[in-house]
Amino acid sequence: QFFSRGPNVLHQESSAPQAAFFSPLQKVMLPPNTFQGKVAFITGGGTGLGKGMTTALSSLGAKCVIASRKLDVLKGTADEISSKTGNKVHAIQCDVRDPVSVKNAVAETIQVVGHPDVVINNAAGNFISPSERLSANAWKTITDIVLNGTAYVTLEIGKELIKVQKGILSIVTYY
Repeated sequence: QFFSRGPNVLHQESSAPQAAFFSPLQKVMLPPNTFQGKVAFITGGGTGLGKGMTTALSSLGAKCVIASRKLDVLKGTADEISSKTGNKVHAIQCDVRDPVSVKNAVAETIQVVGHPDVVINNAAGNFISPSERLSANAWKTITDIVLNGTAYVTLEIGKELIKVQKGILSIVTYY
């Protein structure tokens, strides 16, 4: 079975992996030094997609701050990326569910590297579970991290940027 629009196949069921059709890029598409002199603040930057985005931004010249609850994981990731890119990556502990923790992390970021130019709200809470088994507490945790955490980070950084009349590139997921 396949879906197409004219000569273009949009979806085709087969046993072939997607990469056989669209092999993944192995390098960043932006020119060197695209983010030179810019500050990036990435929540959930210690692992997964956040780590990958931090590595890319740092390799393009950005001063990066990664923030999450697990400082030991952050420090290891910061050291790894710094040694790979030659740019210092800063690790700041922050629980995005807590507005006071966010305020402190943003203040520390501004003190250490300056006001952010890029904000990536990447922190996430996920549970592998059929929805009928998801507890009320699990649902609250997910929404506190992804929805409220994104709002707390974006609002806090936004307030600080308004004070200095500066804009940002903010990357969030829709929720």
